[in-house]
Parts: sequence; C-alpha cells; structure tokens
Amino acid sequence: MSGAYTKYPFFNLIENTEQAELALSVLLEYGSARERKYLRPEAQTLQQDFMRGGQQDSIKAAVNNLLAAYLEVHGEFSDEMTIFLSKSLIEQKLTKAA
Repeated sequence: MSGAYTKYPFFNLIENTEQAELALSVLLEYGSARERKYLRPEAQTLQQDFMRGGQQDSIKAAVNNLLAAYLEVHGEFSDEMTIFLSKSLIEQKLTKAA
C-alpha cells in the first residue's frame, strides 16, 4: 500500500477526522458506476464503524487507505469523483481558515 501513496501523493490528503467524514460522504454519493460499486460499500462500512465509536484517528488512515487502494487497482478516479473530492475538501479548508 505504501507504493500507492508514493504514486498518488495528492490522495494522501485526509488530515483530520472532519475531512475523513466529508470524503466518506462524497464516496457515498458521487462517482462512476465502477467507483460506486467498489467505494460505496467500503465507505459505508467505514462510516458505520466510525459511528459506532471507532478510533477517531484511524478513520483518517482508513479513508486514505481506501482512496489509495482504489487508485492502485483502477489507476484513477472519474472526473466527477475528483471534482467533488477536491472541491469539498478545499471548501472545508477555506471555511476553517475564514
């Protein structure tokens, strides 16, 4: 898995719990049919584990691992997924900065 982080450093971008939750929301709602088939069930599992009181720090690593694993296997995200992930996370950072 460390190879995926080297190949796709942009998607090792989840830095905190709030970003992880936001990314999970995007993974549950957007993407191509292939992305929904692979990512949605994994995102639902991560979200449910987190809501049951899972480790707050581990959700960051889990979401980063999910993104990296998808990229390692499939090569890239659809334009829709890239746009919504990027836009959502950037807007969250701007809101916190304001």
